[in-house]
Amino acid sequence: MFGLNKIIPVEPNINFLGLRRNFLIFSILAILISIGLLSIKGLNLGIDFKGGTLIEVTDKILTIQRRRSLISFNRDRVDYINVPSADNVQFKPTLKWTIQIDQEADTIAGDLTYLASGFSWNANYRFIIDSEIDEAQFIAEAAINNDSNINFENAALSLVEGKLNMNEGAGNSPRSITNQPVTSSPERSELGDYHIFNIDTDMSLITKETIITRLYPSRNVSFVKTYIFENEEKSQKDEPLSVEYDIPNTSENNLGIPLPKGEIQLYQLLENGTIEFIGKDEIRQIPRNETANISSGKAFDVLGTRKILNYDRQQKSEEASIAIQVKNSQMESISVRLIEHIYGDWVIRNASTDYRKVDASTIHFMISVPGESSRTVTYTCLLYTSPSPRDRTRSRMPSSAW
Repeated sequence: MFGLNKIIPVEPNINFLGLRRNFLIFSILAILISIGLLSIKGLNLGIDFKGGTLIEVTDKILTIQRRRSLISFNRDRVDYINVPSADNVQFKPTLKWTIQIDQEADTIAGDLTYLASGFSWNANYRFIIDSEIDEAQFIAEAAINNDSNINFENAALSLVEGKLNMNEGAGNSPRSITNQPVTSSPERSELGDYHIFNIDTDMSLITKETIITRLYPSRNVSFVKTYIFENEEKSQKDEPLSVEYDIPNTSENNLGIPLPKGEIQLYQLLENGTIEFIGKDEIRQIPRNETANISSGKAFDVLGTRKILNYDRQQKSEEASIAIQVKNSQMESISVRLIEHIYGDWVIRNASTDYRKVDASTIHFMISVPGESSRTVTYTCLLYTSPSPRDRTRSRMPSSAW
């Protein structure tokens, strides 16, 4: 008791009135600081204070709608959801069916068909080239994406290839679909004007996941390798040639199957058994009995040079002498396609090798260049800048002669 008397006097005398100004200034500062922090950071209410209409629940977030705002929470912050009354629960979206039956039954079995979004698939190809036998292993795969919020366990998948008109501007009102008896075999690969690929085994599609599956078994196919040198009429170039592979999509080439549009990756099988990536390209939709054309980039040992040797411009025509040289530094012989684009009214003269006129503005020279050698193609192009003699002759002919 003696020690306590020393700490707290028996008759304390504190001048509260004299210190009132100091306490007033301290209180004002504390209030100003509190107002500043409240305006900057706001209130940090706990999740127990959040209420509203539940409009979305996914594996990652939970979203509720309040009177003036939408609030989303991470699912790991939510322990449970409390609903005051089951009568006020709103599930969005909601599907309801009214089923009419002739006789009462405890269990009703039926098939439900509906359209859903959030699913997509892309075709991926691998082309593994074995240059020793001029064949390649052709692998076709499908990458199936589930961007929805639903998991599908042991699902039977069918992939449809073709541009389907979904009529997205017609609104999003639900539509009922009557399930008619199926008369065609499910093994068919055609669906009207489209193609359908039935996956043999059931698969599980997990939300936000991509799975890879084979479209067809691996096949060994033949191909034609061609080096391409493409030029315009007045251009001069000195650059490597492009490498292209033509793959006939025929039954004789172990194919003859619909090939969906997708990305194709090219690989080279080396002598030691390893595989090297040599390029990739986009493959368009290839029907049966058509040819797939893919490019792997530029060659290192095959160079092309195009020069304009002479150019003569007259009043009504232009004449140019062209020389195209292809140098092959490889050991084996190669096939080369020279593509020349010429515009206007033109005539080819004095061509050193045969050419093929593809259309009104394109000619092709197909040549073979032996290993470690070069070959030169020359030709003269006469381009009319005014009506050609042939056109003038036609203009003088009577109308009855056309």
